[in-house]
This record gives sequence, C-alpha cells and structure tokens, in this order.
Amino acid sequence: MKNTLIYSLIILIFFLFSFTKGGYEKVMETAIEEMNRTEGIESLQDSANKFERIATAEKSKWLPYYYQAYCYVMMTTQAKDVTKWDGFLDQADNLLEKAEKLKKPNMVEILALKGFASMMRISVDPATRGQEYSMKSAGFLQQANLLDDQNPRVSLMMGQMLYGTAQFFGKGTEEACQKFAEANLLFDKEAEKGRGIQPAWGKHNVVSMLKRCGNTSKDQ
Repeated sequence: MKNTLIYSLIILIFFLFSFTKGGYEKVMETAIEEMNRTEGIESLQDSANKFERIATAEKSKWLPYYYQAYCYVMMTTQAKDVTKWDGFLDQADNLLEKAEKLKKPNMVEILALKGFASMMRISVDPATRGQEYSMKSAGFLQQANLLDDQNPRVSLMMGQMLYGTAQFFGKGTEEACQKFAEANLLFDKEAEKGRGIQPAWGKHNVVSMLKRCGNTSKDQ
C-alpha cells in the first residue's frame, strides 16, 4: 500500500512538472514519437492512454483528444476481426467531438480524420454501409477541402475514397492515383516547413498507394 502511494505521488509530481511552461509541447512530442513507432493494437492503446492523461491535465487543448482518436482509428487497421472496428470508431468519434468543441472554427484536421473514420466504417460491411458512410466521408472531406485545399491528409483521404469507389465498381483508378500524386507533393511541402506537434501523419500511406498505382498501371 505504501509503495503504491509513493508510486502514485511520483507520477503526479511528474505530470505537474511536465505541464509547466513549455512542458505540454515536450510531453506531446514524446507521446507522438512513441505513437509513430507503435505496432499492434496494444501499443496503440498504450499511446491512446498517454494522450488521455495529457488531455486530463490540459483540458483546453484539442490535440490530445485528436491523437487519442487517431490511435483508435488506426486500431481498425490492425484488428483482423472487423466486428471490433465499430467499438474503436465509436471511441474515436466521441473524442473527435471533444476536440471539435475546442478547435472551432478551423477544423481541417478533425474533418480529415472524421472522413478517415467514416471510410473505415464502410469496410465493416460494404454492401450495407457503402452508400451511407461513403456520403458521410465525402461530406467531411469536401468541408475540409473548402477550408484548406493544400492539406495533404485531406488529399490523401480523397484519393483513398476515389480508389475504393473505383475498385468497388470495377473502374480505373487513374483519378485516384492522380490525387495521391498531388497529396505526395503536399506532404513534401509540409515537411519542409515542419509540423511540431501538429498532425503530420499520412506520408507513408500515400507512398504505399502510389506504389500500388504503379503496379496497377503495369498490369494494364
């Protein structure tokens, strides 16, 4: 009992010290770096828990909620059992609502992640969900694009939507691949400026999709 109390006090002192002037950014940088190295659902859950603790300490900041939501969305890409996806995405949606209240009016990143989350809902059951969630995802992404047509994550997600739709209907993916190429250039421009603790995910995804586009072209 005594050891547990001492441990709890150490954790409390650590967080109080961490969130002094400049501490928030440092703690976020560390948490984001750890998240970017994660593999598997358990590691993503650990990262989500870290962002939850930061959000508890910094109630006026939107980014901890955002990254926590991002972790849950990414869990769907790791879970082979699609019946678990809705649970992850429900948590992501709830967290994005909290982030949205703190971030208004410029919600480009939140809208892009909402588009991503809605897209993953489709994959649970494309036959019954395709129309509803493709419209929701497209709506979020269109709103985001109107706010900032130079955001690479928005372009990436729009490309993903076009690619999935083309595959579903058995059509060519040229338009989607062009969107991925545009997104890739935007990621390069963004990297030159640096992002700090702001969202910067997606470069790996767009490179992967461009490789797929290249393989598709060779097969045609």
